[in-house]
Order: sequence, then C-alpha cells, then structure tokens
Amino acid sequence: MEELYHSAPERKVEFIAPMATNAHADARLLLIVMDNLLRNAWKYTSHHDHARIEFGREITNGRVTYFISDDDSGFDPRSSDRLFQPFQRLHSGVEFPGNGIGLATVRRIIQRHGGEVWARGAVGKGAAFYFTLGSGRSTVRSQ
Repeated sequence: MEELYHSAPERKVEFIAPMATNAHADARLLLIVMDNLLRNAWKYTSHHDHARIEFGREITNGRVTYFISDDDSGFDPRSSDRLFQPFQRLHSGVEFPGNGIGLATVRRIIQRHGGEVWARGAVGKGAAFYFTLGSGRSTVRSQ
C-alpha cells in the first residue's frame, strides 16, 4: 500500500488495513497475490476523486478469509466467472490498461496453496476479492 501511495502521492486514497496479519503461505507467492490485488484496486479506483481500498481478514465458518475491497468502477456480477480467466477483461484497455493475466495468476497461486478465490461486485459500487489459504509450512507476517 505504501508503494502505491508513493507512486502517486497526489491521489486521495484511504487505505485501511490491520497493523499485522498472519498467513500460512509461500511468502514470495503471497506477495504476488497481494501485489496483483492491490494494484487492481489502485488502478480501478483511479477515476475517483477520493478512493477507499481495504485489506482485511474475517473468520467465516471457522475458516480465515482474506479480502481486498474498494469503491472502484465495479463489475457486472454475471461476468464474475470471466474475471479469473487469462486474458479476459471486463473493461476496455483504453479505460484501464492491463493485459488480463493478473487475476488468473492470483487464482493459480491461491489454488496451489489449497485455497479458493472469488469476487463480488456491482457496476459503479465497487468490488471485493476474497481468498482462503490451505494450511502451509511457512508463516508470513505482514507489517
């Protein structure tokens, strides 16, 4: 989040995140997941005068679920199955640049960890990306 903020300090983005979060995962791969999800939130909120991006975790049915949510342009929920497919884009490249592989990469990494990834959103009302992780050997602690 700090890296994104420093890349464009003139943007008015409210970042919300806990001071520290534990996860059992490959640190290098989890960094790729977080980088892709946070950069997507940053990119898709770029047309807002004031944006909000949140990272957190919640316990649902005894399982830890991590999320990144924002108040971006959102997406049609009927298209959510396409989000994690390689080279599938729901917005034009002119409106939001990119090549359509970020979320497919996230999906592969999360599946490699025995987890799941999904998204919820609505046009003009933002998006939230959720993921779970299976048990792993290494512990990553973000600060």
